[in-house]
Amino acid sequence: MREGELVEALKMKALPESSDDHGALVEFLRLYRDAVQFVVNKLWSLNKVPSIKTLHRMFYNELRKHGFRAHHVKQIYTYC
Repeated sequence: MREGELVEALKMKALPESSDDHGALVEFLRLYRDAVQFVVNKLWSLNKVPSIKTLHRMFYNELRKHGFRAHHVKQIYTYC
């Protein structure tokens, strides 16, 4: 980046402006981080990279039991 160059950043809102429930957001992010680590630990011991279909079979039900919505579950196992 050159000196004096303007950089714009996108502001992302995770909670509505009227919400004061930042504790719930922090808890969700903690659970999300732990779920990612769980999936990474399971995948680390495999000899090959599984397909998305296999990842779905391996992790979908387990992560749904932990309360994650379907789109979060898919984000977690595809990211890992």
